[in-house]
Amino acid sequence: MKMVPLILFGLTVVGQWAVPLAQIRAHEQILARGALIRLKCSAPDPYDPLRGRYLAVRPEQGMAPVLEGQEIRKGGQGYAVLETGNDGLARVLALSSFLPASGDFIRVKAGWRGDRNEQAILWPFDRFYINEKLAPEADEWFRENVRGEQAIVAEVRVLEGRAVLADLTCGGRSFREILKERVR
Repeated sequence: MKMVPLILFGLTVVGQWAVPLAQIRAHEQILARGALIRLKCSAPDPYDPLRGRYLAVRPEQGMAPVLEGQEIRKGGQGYAVLETGNDGLARVLALSSFLPASGDFIRVKAGWRGDRNEQAILWPFDRFYINEKLAPEADEWFRENVRGEQAIVAEVRVLEGRAVLADLTCGGRSFREILKERVR
């Protein structure tokens, strides 16, 4: 009888470690094995006192057509079916309420519905965290380049509908590399 509380305590401790470790493992698997998708985006530099500095990543394509005969309620889960163009950038062909059989796709939430059978996309990634020391330089660099000829591109790894924001690039160069050069 005295062992039951001890066993329950042990299971609770194991559970508290197992859940975050499983999430980390899933995240790392996507980064290691996921297909690389590149999305043109904007990335302003806000500040969150609890989470630190980050770039708010917003893919340029915010709306996509819903597949014929399907409906996704606002806030409901859907799948953004992706196609990579000749420029190497991906775009959303359509939103589907059903899991696609093949190809690259990202599980997204649906936003408000537009007039022409289009629906807003709420992407599963929206923040790219940066080092606090590099943040002021990132803000200045972004202000200088936001309207430049070279687009800011989010490099996203996709595996079985799950997506992880791996890096931001500009002109084919990693954002982290650009900032480290500017700080030197």
